[in-house]
Amino acid sequence: MMSAPETPSAPPATPPAAGDQGLEFDFAERSQGRDFKTILKQPVTIAAFCLTLGVIGLIIYLEGGSIYVERPEPEVSYELLPNEGLTEGVPIAIKVNHVTVFRISDAMAGGAGAARAKEVQANLEAVIADLEEQPGRTITIDLETAELPIIIQTLPDGSESRILVELAPDDLVLAETEDAKWLARIWAERITDALKVFMFGEAPNFTQGTEFGSALALMYDQAGSEGPVSKGSLDEAYEGLSDPLRLALAEFPIQEVAPEEEE
Repeated sequence: MMSAPETPSAPPATPPAAGDQGLEFDFAERSQGRDFKTILKQPVTIAAFCLTLGVIGLIIYLEGGSIYVERPEPEVSYELLPNEGLTEGVPIAIKVNHVTVFRISDAMAGGAGAARAKEVQANLEAVIADLEEQPGRTITIDLETAELPIIIQTLPDGSESRILVELAPDDLVLAETEDAKWLARIWAERITDALKVFMFGEAPNFTQGTEFGSALALMYDQAGSEGPVSKGSLDEAYEGLSDPLRLALAEFPIQEVAPEEEE
């Protein structure tokens, strides 16, 4: 069992928001953009397209091989962390590939053994399957249904809602905060950016300004420095990170509370 690393102290990033719109984290760029037919009609595009096809054909002809880029793959797992006695349950890291997106407390009562962790893992795998089918989905935070926030995935019109994870009181204890909305935002930002990188090979943007976001962005940049981002290049980039940067991808920040004004 791994020892628990120290929690970085950087505050979370707060993306531009207008009211509760700031609680939505989407993959809209996957389903938007310029019309493909319009782009193809441009003379420069046609010339570049033909030239590219010619080069590709020549390489294949000369080398008798094939061109293949291994797409990134998100792999969901969970890892039991040392129990420091903060809660009655066991701290568990929910991970996407190399990064920790949630750190939950699992009661593990009655010999069930990581029942909540397995449920969250299954939920996240289902979310990934949904995104593969229709990338234009949104990860958002439901503040109305239950006492504590629920992170859900929906279609842009709010239909086909799927629960990803529901915060529990002990999760706040592990995060050393009483602000459930703040913690839910951290979780939503991290899962969205992790899927952007490991699923779509796209740059993270919701975690900007945090130690986690800086480490993830650096890994992404290094993975794409010599060609398309792939599973292999992401693995290699992670291995090349320093220990502090790897720690930033595994730990969560502690919320900084502004000091009270003196009367």
